[in-house]
Parts: sequence; C-alpha cells; structure tokens
Amino acid sequence: MKQMLLILIFLLTVATGQALALDATICNAGSDILYYPNGELKSCNLGDITILSGVTCNMLSTAEFYEQGMLKSCITKNFFYYEDLVCNEYSFISFYPSGKLESCVLASRIEVDGKTCVGQQPITLFETGKLKSCSSPH
Repeated sequence: MKQMLLILIFLLTVATGQALALDATICNAGSDILYYPNGELKSCNLGDITILSGVTCNMLSTAEFYEQGMLKSCITKNFFYYEDLVCNEYSFISFYPSGKLESCVLASRIEVDGKTCVGQQPITLFETGKLKSCSSPH
C-alpha cells in the first residue's frame, strides 16, 4: 500500500510539472543562481519553459521565488488568467507571498474597480485584489 501511495504521489508531481521543492535543476546551466541563507532557491535564469505556481514561465528568463518556494516573479510564456484579468504572454508577472497577483502587463483593455485600464500596459493590484494602479486611456 505504501508503494502504491508513493507511485501516486510521483505521478501527480510529474503530471503537474511541478516539483515538491525547488532546486537548481530548473536553472540554466552556468547562469547566476541565488539562494536564501537557509539554502532555498531565491532566483535564477530558467533552463527551459517551466510551470511554477501555475504560471508558465519562459525559458532563459529570470524567475524569483519567496523563501517558502512560491513564485515571486517571472516572464510569462503564455497568457495567464487571473480572475477577470488576462495577463499578456512574454511579459513580467509578480505575486504576493500569499499567491495573489501583484502585477502584470494586461493583454487587453479591462475595467477594474470602475476604472478603465488599457491593454499592453502594467496593472498593479493590492493584495486584497483591489486596483492599485494602471494606465488609463487618454
């Protein structure tokens, strides 16, 4: 039974494309790799397209992590959908330690908290999800 459980955990880990703990194997060989004092990965350039905390991060871009292993920021490979927002592909995205979206570049125009935010421009949210800033049309 224990063996079956271990196999199931392994398959789930492989299927989601995420490791249980981050290590330098996701980093581009020869790139600068930074660690927290406790040995946890802090940042590096990714060696391949990598799914981190549900975000598909682009290869050879810098990914930053919180000490607990959650994604802090990266450059997206694909569009990222967060509630009613669509974050653009190939753009910077960042998160709070709670996993909530902090900022990204919008893919298209959207109304947030009664304000129109233009596409292809950054949006920043408070951790509560309320709008902190965005570019509005002129």
